[in-house]
Amino acid sequence: GIADSVTVLAKTAADADVAATLIANAISVSSPAILRKPAYELAPESDLKDRLVTVAVGLLTEDEICRALAAGSSLAARMHNDGQIAAVYARLQGRSFMIGR
Repeated sequence: GIADSVTVLAKTAADADVAATLIANAISVSSPAILRKPAYELAPESDLKDRLVTVAVGLLTEDEICRALAAGSSLAARMHNDGQIAAVYARLQGRSFMIGR
């Protein structure tokens, strides 16, 4: 993902950690401003192998930011509605969303 930050409140720290990781990974978009490399290039012993890992995020367009946050917000809303999380706050390049209290 490309989020600057994702904070989740949940029943346990482990639940919050998993949810924050999933939501952060959902906050993504295809853009020439984002540099991704296969994990093995960064850490040859990684079990992620050829999975792309975000290395750098340049300045995104307003549309790219909105689409990326919408993707994360959609997942976060489902998790909140299902009772998996109590609240989430996520931020990307000066824009953010919050769900729950």
